[in-house]
Amino acid sequence: MFDSALRNLLLSLSNNKNFEKFLINSKITKKFVNRFVAGYNLDSALEILNKLNNLNIRVTLDYLGESVLEKKEAEKTFLEYMNILKNIKSENSISVKLTSIGLDIDKEMAYNYLKELVKVSNFIEIDMESSKYTQITIDFYKKLKTEFPNKKIAIAIQSYLKRSLNDVKELLNYNPIIRLVKGAYKEPKEIVYEKKVDVDKNYIEILKLLLEKSNYTLIATHDEKIINFVKKMNINKEKFEFQMLYGIKFDLLLQLKNEGYKTAIYLPYGTHWYPYFMRRLAERPANLGFLIKNLFSK
Repeated sequence: MFDSALRNLLLSLSNNKNFEKFLINSKITKKFVNRFVAGYNLDSALEILNKLNNLNIRVTLDYLGESVLEKKEAEKTFLEYMNILKNIKSENSISVKLTSIGLDIDKEMAYNYLKELVKVSNFIEIDMESSKYTQITIDFYKKLKTEFPNKKIAIAIQSYLKRSLNDVKELLNYNPIIRLVKGAYKEPKEIVYEKKVDVDKNYIEILKLLLEKSNYTLIATHDEKIINFVKKMNINKEKFEFQMLYGIKFDLLLQLKNEGYKTAIYLPYGTHWYPYFMRRLAERPANLGFLIKNLFSK
C-alpha cells in the first residue's frame, strides 16, 4: 500500500517543475543520476555503448527529452538522432519518443521526422509514452510498417494497459517487432491494471502470444519470474532478446548473455533526464531512500 502511494507521488513529481529545478541543481543528484543515465552528451554515451558492444550486448540509444513544445527543440532532437545513426553499428538502434520530435506541435512534422529516421536507420524502436499517446503511436507504427515493410522497426507495448492485448493482436497483422514493457506512467485507474500481479499476468499472456506468432520480440524486463518463465518455454533463442535499462540488474543481463541469450541495454543520455529519472525511482521506491540520505547528509 505504502509503495503504491509512494510510486504515485513520484510519478506526479515527474511533472513538477519546481522539484525538477531543485534536483537538477543538486550535485549529489547528478552523481546518483549517472547510475541510470549515460552522461549528458553523445560522446559519453558512445563510450559506454562501445564497452557494451565489446561484451556482445546490443544497445538502443535514447536521447532524453519529451513533451517538446518548440519546433527548434524538435528539430534539434531529430538532428541528434541523425547524428547518432552515423556513429553506431548496425546491430544497435535508436529509441524515439514521438513527443520529443514534435508530436504535440505538429503531427505531420513528427511523422516526417520519424520517417526520415526510419529511412536511414538499420533498426529503430518507438517508445510508448503515456496513454494519451497510445493510439497515435500505434497508428504511426502501422503507417510506417505499410510504407517500409522490410525495415526493422519496433514499438513498445505496455502490459499495465488493459487495451494492450487487443492492440498486440491487431499489430500482429503488420509483422511487428514489439518491445514488451510493463509501463511506468501515472494513468487513470480505469484503463490500467493497478495490482502488480495483474500487470504481470497480462505481460505473460501477451508474451506467450508474441513468442508464438511474432518473428522477433524484445522482452524488456528485470523481473526474474518472467525471465524464468521464458527459459522454461524453451523457445528458439533467435526469436527474442532480453532488454534491460542501463544501471539496473546488469549482472543478471550478463548472466543471460553468457547462457547464450540475445541481450540489449536501453541506454539514455542527455540533459533532459528528470522525467526519466523520476520514473526509474517510481519503479523502485527503495532508491528514493538512498537519494534522500545523500541529498540531506553533510
